[in-house]
Amino acid sequence: MRLALNRPLSSDMIPAILLTLPITVYLLTLCPTVYFGDSGELTAAAYALGIPHASGYPLYALVGKGFCLLPFGNVAFRVNLMSAFFAAAAAGAVYSLILKMGSSRIGGLVGGLVLAFAPLLWMQAVCAEVYSLHAFFLALMVRVLWWWDEKREFCGLLAFVFIVGLSFGNHLQTVMLAPGVLWIVLWGEGRKFFNPKRFLTVSVCFAVPLLIYLYLPIRTWAGAAIHWGDPDSLDRFLTHVMGSAHRASYVFNLTWPEYGARAKEGIRAFLSEFGVVLIFSAWGWLNLRLRRWKVFFASVVVCDFFYTVFMNTVSLEITPFNLMSSVVVAVLAGCGVGQVLDSLKGYERIGKGTRRIVEGVCCCIPIVPLVLNFNLCDQSRNYSAYEQTVNIFRTMNAGDVLFVNGDNYIFPVTYGRIMERIGEHVAVYDRLSLIFKMPDVQFHSGPRPSAWEQGRNRTEKRILEEKRCDGVFYAVFGPRSVDLPDGCTLVPYGTLHKALTEGSRFHPMAGDIWRYYTTESFIDNFGRDYMNREMAAYFHFFRGMAFLLSGESSLGLKYMSLASEVGFNDELLFSDMGVFLMDHGFLDEARGALEKALTHHEDLSAVYNNWGYYYHKIGDHGMAVNSFRKAVDLKPDRFGLLNNLGFALFEAGRKEEASRVFERSLSLKENQREIRIFMNENSLGRSPTP
Repeated sequence: MRLALNRPLSSDMIPAILLTLPITVYLLTLCPTVYFGDSGELTAAAYALGIPHASGYPLYALVGKGFCLLPFGNVAFRVNLMSAFFAAAAAGAVYSLILKMGSSRIGGLVGGLVLAFAPLLWMQAVCAEVYSLHAFFLALMVRVLWWWDEKREFCGLLAFVFIVGLSFGNHLQTVMLAPGVLWIVLWGEGRKFFNPKRFLTVSVCFAVPLLIYLYLPIRTWAGAAIHWGDPDSLDRFLTHVMGSAHRASYVFNLTWPEYGARAKEGIRAFLSEFGVVLIFSAWGWLNLRLRRWKVFFASVVVCDFFYTVFMNTVSLEITPFNLMSSVVVAVLAGCGVGQVLDSLKGYERIGKGTRRIVEGVCCCIPIVPLVLNFNLCDQSRNYSAYEQTVNIFRTMNAGDVLFVNGDNYIFPVTYGRIMERIGEHVAVYDRLSLIFKMPDVQFHSGPRPSAWEQGRNRTEKRILEEKRCDGVFYAVFGPRSVDLPDGCTLVPYGTLHKALTEGSRFHPMAGDIWRYYTTESFIDNFGRDYMNREMAAYFHFFRGMAFLLSGESSLGLKYMSLASEVGFNDELLFSDMGVFLMDHGFLDEARGALEKALTHHEDLSAVYNNWGYYYHKIGDHGMAVNSFRKAVDLKPDRFGLLNNLGFALFEAGRKEEASRVFERSLSLKENQREIRIFMNENSLGRSPTP
């Protein structure tokens, strides 16, 4: 009994702390309902055993269904809880790995909590997303691989390979571990690995868990409420699983200067994520006993960086890139702390009391990110996505039609409609025909060809004509891009755009729709990520538009300013704001918005295109031409940019150049009736009207 009492209390408490502290913090900061981004879609897919976006995430949907059956909270809260559970489990796996690598319990505690309280993982732990489960698998795979490398038992290798295969059922980014894993396995197995019987056994253990992807066609045939991509044929199945649409849009699609800027942004974000912890990580890596594991951890970081910069060009503020590197940093930081503490034992002049003080200081390292990141990651008051869904359906009457586009519109509406049966009085269609299928419009993977878009537009026009442009609403970004039938226009109405016949008398405050909106989360002061900032900013932007259109300029500009503050780095917001302000005569304010768009751009060609429109508005034809030309130089395959440049050249009196630009546009898209008519009427080129 005396021996037990004399054991260090800290060592006894460490596992309990690691088990309870992260999950407690996650519960305190958990989003209470649906979140923006993929959350609504993933929650609905888990609840309905449906198929979300590529790669289908069958393991996530099946595990999520289990959490949906919990007997407390709303369904969104239960699936959010799943993220918290696996994020805490990832921290536990890191702790176990650090101990297995020979470090101290204090080192394990530091490593586990550093990962738990890194905002990259923490923000994924408080909402429904696939990345907490992905982080758990990453830590678990490295833990099992280390165990196998120690024992070199074939059953251990089979267990590792099975876990790898299972992890692919959640996220295909696991493939970026391949170089490091092959290095360790071939180092340990050598030629034995290629023994036919041995290799076949390993292959079977990898392939068996991949059978979970049969979930996709099975649930499609069963008529699941969500069956994105309809993967019930071999070609559609492979297209969905391999993410062909994603690769076409986000892989190797930037210029080298843009890749350079993205690399700098990624490095800057990673350094700010961990700060001085990286010193312990570097020390831990340098002092690893096994050179092959140095190579392994370095390869994981390099491959993760390559994926972040080149393989997925979604904004770094939206997708939690560097998650694999975060696990590596946490593991190596724990090892580094353990090595520092072990080195102190070699100095006789350093007494036991001093060592205890140093150990206490090391235990406090994770407190720093906990305190610094708490307000940022606290989503316990975030009802924004749910409130937006409620507001959307409150805007419309029974029998109305809603067209939606954009993840932050489609996915919360998906949750509200499927999970809580909100808005059943309204017909909903998503403009990509992904979840709420449009009649006669089939899903198409990859960039939509002009023929597909024209078919979609014809269906929309038919619905608008049948409704006589009455009772049709759009929840979209960039309403100017909607192809409307002649005599129809879109006007802002609440947080939506309403279709009206041109010349109709309409007041943007008609019915005082804003009185019926729930607004608490849009005005509450809590930490918001990029998507939540964007949607809160658009909420204020829509309100500002309503006041400006009502003639209340001071109130309108006040809400525009508030939108700018909330969405301080949102290029799309500033571009939309600039165009709206230009169209309604607020040219000075429009210029300010466009300058901010230029500072925070992601699509510089679109920003230059809007600047061309601005100079067109103020009558500076030379600057308009220069701006449109810059846009075309960046994106020469966009016929719309070429058309704008052609019109600007025509207005500047440079008809021959305008003719060549229009011909170039028509070579990209032949079916442009308006352009051909304009060219004929103004004797430009040889383009007969079809």
